[in-house]
Amino acid sequence: MVFSGSCALDTNNTAGYGKDAVLGLYTSADVSQTQSLVWSKDNGKTFEFYPANPIITLESEARDPNMFWDEKAGQWVLLLAHALEHEMLVFTSPDMKEWTLQSSFGKGIGAQGGVWECPDLFKLKVDGTDEEKWVLICNLNPGGPFGGSATQYFVGDFDGKTFKADTDSEGKIPTKWMDYGKDHYATVSWSDAPDNRRTVIGWMSNWQYAAEVPTMQYRSANTLPRDLSLFRAPDGNIYLSSAPSPELLALRDKLSVNVKKANIRKKAVRYSLPEANSGVCEILLDVDARKSEQINFIIANNDGEKVVMEYDVADHTLSFDRRESGNVDFSQDFPAVTVSPTFEDNGKISLRIFIDRSSIEVFGNNGQFVMTNLVFPERPYTSLSISSTGGNARIENLKIYSIKE
Repeated sequence: MVFSGSCALDTNNTAGYGKDAVLGLYTSADVSQTQSLVWSKDNGKTFEFYPANPIITLESEARDPNMFWDEKAGQWVLLLAHALEHEMLVFTSPDMKEWTLQSSFGKGIGAQGGVWECPDLFKLKVDGTDEEKWVLICNLNPGGPFGGSATQYFVGDFDGKTFKADTDSEGKIPTKWMDYGKDHYATVSWSDAPDNRRTVIGWMSNWQYAAEVPTMQYRSANTLPRDLSLFRAPDGNIYLSSAPSPELLALRDKLSVNVKKANIRKKAVRYSLPEANSGVCEILLDVDARKSEQINFIIANNDGEKVVMEYDVADHTLSFDRRESGNVDFSQDFPAVTVSPTFEDNGKISLRIFIDRSSIEVFGNNGQFVMTNLVFPERPYTSLSISSTGGNARIENLKIYSIKE
């Protein structure tokens, strides 16, 4: 059977099927998992199978081939998940047919709780500098920070054959998470996107309960598209930023709330969410909490169903509590509180929140921290309430847009 893989344009006709032929590698799954090659001469409408498949065979499970053309070395580079060994394998090839194993990465590194899947490897610039680093994506299940599926990543260097991860001030390779929600997995990226962007989407669910979610006609959706970049945080380490792709601006409809300045006190101030399109909306919120200890954000409906988010100023964290968000009793693993570092040291955060019918995606400080969580309210959420404890704070900007149907 054809399992997951990836495709690339063969602009140099390395495989001999013509310039710009679409080459695809996929995992052939039967008694064992092997890797196979297909090609298309009609821009992906139809594919032909390479008669000498499989092209890579290992003695243990390996899957999810992800390849790119290395211009500097003049060769293809392939990342393959050696799933049960908790490592990523690096192969190279001149023609996509004959592959040489060059190195492996991952033994004893990062989160090791479950199988490693869906690898990716690409180069990005560090914001505000000319420095370039490589990012290796590793999806893990189980073993995520809040149970089940999650996406970890490593920042480092790649010489065309070997990936070497950066270490922190203690000489250790830190475990870093691309998203601090429960429902972000199997992240995949597109290379050569417009404006040299690196755009990704993830699968918006978790293997702990993916087959049990209370939805009809579908079992899951993908996340909103996100553009990646790197930034250096106050702790000196380089992290991955996932900001909403600019095309999402086209989804905005009517501006229903527009607040330029407002005080936040112990008594909550309440704002109505749009009723159009079943309450699907986008919230933009800038908060200055330097004189406060904690800011509380509650998204709720009139039935008492609610999501509670708390920004802890001293701990530099944002939590997301969905234990009373609606239907939560279909799985013991679904009621949860997720927590993300905010990667700031000044008591200010900017939130961009997308509320859909059964999901909430929170982007903080232009994607420097992200939380993606499913929610299943019986009725759409209708209000956003904001309060402060341990001192007053200020809303510097608040806008709420309905989303087009």
